[in-house]
Amino acid sequence: MSQLPAGTLGDAVGVLFFTFICLIANVLLIWLHWTTHDRLGYVALIAYFALICAISSIVQQIYNYTYWDDIMWAQLHYIKANYRNADVAFNNGNFGLMRALANIRLFCYIMESSYLLSYLIQVAFTVRGYWASHRQAERAFAVLGKLVPLVLAGITIGLLQTPAVQRSFTTYMIVAHLQSMTSCTLSILLIATVIINYISARRTWRNINVPSTSRPRPWHFSLRTRPKPSVSSTSSASNQAHKPARPVIFDNSWLVFRLSIAIVLISAFILASVLTHLPQRTDIARDAQATAPDLSASRARSNIIGYIFGVTPGLAIWIVFGLTKAFRKIMYERLVPEGRRSRDRVETATPIQMPHSRGPSATSVGMRGEGGGASESDSEVELGGAGIGTGRVRSDSTDSAEVMTTPLLTLNPWNTPWQGRTDTSRQ
Repeated sequence: MSQLPAGTLGDAVGVLFFTFICLIANVLLIWLHWTTHDRLGYVALIAYFALICAISSIVQQIYNYTYWDDIMWAQLHYIKANYRNADVAFNNGNFGLMRALANIRLFCYIMESSYLLSYLIQVAFTVRGYWASHRQAERAFAVLGKLVPLVLAGITIGLLQTPAVQRSFTTYMIVAHLQSMTSCTLSILLIATVIINYISARRTWRNINVPSTSRPRPWHFSLRTRPKPSVSSTSSASNQAHKPARPVIFDNSWLVFRLSIAIVLISAFILASVLTHLPQRTDIARDAQATAPDLSASRARSNIIGYIFGVTPGLAIWIVFGLTKAFRKIMYERLVPEGRRSRDRVETATPIQMPHSRGPSATSVGMRGEGGGASESDSEVELGGAGIGTGRVRSDSTDSAEVMTTPLLTLNPWNTPWQGRTDTSRQ
């Protein structure tokens, strides 16, 4: 039986339902990474901590909603005895189980933001081709990028328990948010750089009429061959046969949309983390002077809504990293019933050659190349595929659900046509 004030039970049910949606999204993303054998990649690690965060939030919500009145009275007595402690103000008077769950979520927030930064640094160096000539540095970063955030987060939580930090609310806020805010800020800059580079490359490429059979380029773009429109005139068709198809950059607006979502949500997370804690010092000082706790519906509703910010990152990482082309294919093949897939299946076994075109560049979109794998004209580069944490590039093959992807454009240090480097270590 809930002790929440009248009129707030619907809000509590709605927030709890949203939390379960985020939990399911976390489980789905973890399942996708386990399916592709990328169980210790950066995105998978982010999903693990987001899952812990969602579970702790569900436990705290159920406990809080069930014993609302009792908790508020106990918090009032605790605040009166410890209202000068910065930890009490930061945690809004929570103690015992509630404080332990809050610290678990704080640790998870720090780890999620730190691993996101490590992931984007890995991507940035992969895009620029740095790892190709610095294999030892790549291996060192693969270890340090996962251990250093864990150690720093542990130090942060430890410092927050010391009396020296708890004497000052400002110091407590800085220590609690320094690692996560720094990681989020740098992540926004890196994501913005990726989007800007993508848009710039796309505009530049569309202004260049380069034949598909031209000499190798040092930069690889995500290309799909678009055939020239056929004409009724025989002479025009003959002229078309001698003109190579013009490669155009793939209109991957969904990728840009996902990255833009990441920027918006990370920015909102930064603002919510800071703005929700700033007024709590004043609230605690006011509660310390009260003779009874505030059991109003507005206070309960404010407390309920606060749970949304902590679990939203779990849904966000699924949208940004779990809806890539490779993962969408896995979800379609594994989760959609066979009967539905049979109705939706389109015949793609026989390659369709465009008229008046030559070579593999004429392969239609979605067809397989002569070598049996995905043709170069059908290569698509996306952010958030499996295995980025290893820094290796896996070709986008239609025969493999384990697809390694890199974002947007990749510097080819050998100045040869990019065909994708197959990671044979997992085959």
